Amino acid sequence: MEFVERLEIKDNIILRRVIGAKPKVEKEGITYIYAPNIQANIGDDVRMYEDLITGKKKSLKQLVEENLIQLPEGKKLNEAGTDFEDMSEAEKVAAGLIQLKADEKVEGAYVVKKTEKEQYDAGLISKEEYNAYIDRQREAAYRQEADPLGMQVMRGDIDRSEWLAKIAEIKQRYPKV
Repeated sequence: MEFVERLEIKDNIILRRVIGAKPKVEKEGITYIYAPNIQANIGDDVRMYEDLITGKKKSLKQLVEENLIQLPEGKKLNEAGTDFEDMSEAEKVAAGLIQLKADEKVEGAYVVKKTEKEQYDAGLISKEEYNAYIDRQREAAYRQEADPLGMQVMRGDIDRSEWLAKIAEIKQRYPKV
């Protein structure tokens, strides 16, 4: 009696690995693969293998492309196609996994808050709210840039026009609507 090694496969799943006599009658609905020293694993889907005999499996990239493995939510394949990595916030927005709030935008790989100007242009904040924000920006710039010049004007170290030019520059940098 001749002994052979075989895999028994049903619905693409390896059910059994048998070493023994070849069955006289093969079961209906079962696929048989006969070969020596088969390296595939019981319970595996045969579609995951490049070669059932050697046990060489397909790459993760190929398995994803063939829809044999689903990408976990919020993940993507790394550049090499060998592992999963987290998607950036921008990629999650593009994939529809997260929704932007009205005051948010995508900038590069990140979700960031829209500027006050963008919020005003989109009608998210009023003219008064925007101008109050501009007043705060101007006040900070005046304290940091113009006030020291004002002190120098009072001491007579610089001309008053230099101080007034700085104030005008700040107003131009932070225009009101």
